[in-house]
Amino acid sequence: MVTPHMPPEQAANALLPAVLVRELTRSGHTTTFLTHRNPEGRAPGTGRIFYAARRGKGALARSPLGALATAARLAAASFRAFRGADVVHLHSNGFIVDVAGWVAAGLGRPTVLTLYGTDIWHFDPQRNRRFADVIRGARARVFYSRALRDRAVELGLTDGDAPVIYAPVDDGFSVPTDDARAAMRRALGITGPLLLTVKRLHQVAGYEDLLRAFAIVAPRVPDALLFIAGDGALRPDLERQAAEAGISQRVRFLGLVDNRELPRYCAAADLFVLPSRLESWGTVMLEALACGTRVVATATAGAREAKGFFEDDVRLTPVEDAGALAEAVVQAIGEGRRTSDATRRRIETTFRPGGCAKAYEDVYEEALAPFDSAQGRKASTHDSTNRNVT
Repeated sequence: MVTPHMPPEQAANALLPAVLVRELTRSGHTTTFLTHRNPEGRAPGTGRIFYAARRGKGALARSPLGALATAARLAAASFRAFRGADVVHLHSNGFIVDVAGWVAAGLGRPTVLTLYGTDIWHFDPQRNRRFADVIRGARARVFYSRALRDRAVELGLTDGDAPVIYAPVDDGFSVPTDDARAAMRRALGITGPLLLTVKRLHQVAGYEDLLRAFAIVAPRVPDALLFIAGDGALRPDLERQAAEAGISQRVRFLGLVDNRELPRYCAAADLFVLPSRLESWGTVMLEALACGTRVVATATAGAREAKGFFEDDVRLTPVEDAGALAEAVVQAIGEGRRTSDATRRRIETTFRPGGCAKAYEDVYEEALAPFDSAQGRKASTHDSTNRNVT
């Protein structure tokens, strides 16, 4: 697994590789993790892990000479990590992914590339030519949603039958008993309606819109609270916005919440709100649904796609429309219900880690099939042989 991020970061391309490492190891595969070192980073728990330093932000690091030096370090780490690997699984984009793709090609290792969102939504044919080579050179390209794949087809980066594998919802996210949920709410000091949102504090998250919406909600639902889980450069600006709107006593900025702690927040909440301006899928919505909490989200491509699976429990509003978002929140709070039995069944049958890992195992076998044939082995997408996945 090659990715720029690792837990406890909550980026999708940190969480999915860690889940796959865990599930593939349980199935008998050997796994290796190649990533950047994070002072707060947590190894995925199984398999080997290799670290490669990030490219710095100074003038020298950003110079052509600095780029070459960084590429050399990343290449050396990739050579070490790929020793003995059958498949190299690249996650999203970044210099580490570019270099790892080149090294894998040079070593004759098939690559699988998972594309998550901004790597395609913000793709620029001129600025991202290196990454375009990595995308087209992958033996298999896997997309986080159908909408993302459709956009990649428009860009000429893949064909229309590339697989879509939705992100899994970890088993820790589950519906608690009424008594357990009441205890969670007491521990968090919650007595009235709780709105929760989880996402890094950056521009596309739409938190400015959410705070404007909550300023409308607050006088209509006097005991409502808003919890914002996530951190980022926008935090001071958002805290200032909340203070200026007179809602700072009703809004809690939780900072980065460990993914192992998130289930109790999701279960304690009365409503999960995702005000994104751009979203490929929105796994955080499904995590909330898995805990019995309904969702109000803006109608991004990913949220529209998710609603198709959870019609009863996902309500959509126009993007960047604080008034419509506020109205939807007030209505949902007024209904005062938890998720439907149909939603709970769909989570269990379609979106758990075991099914996701099995889908990726099939992709790995398809990526390996031509290599197997060249080595005189039978090419099959159902070969049960355990693999080494980097």
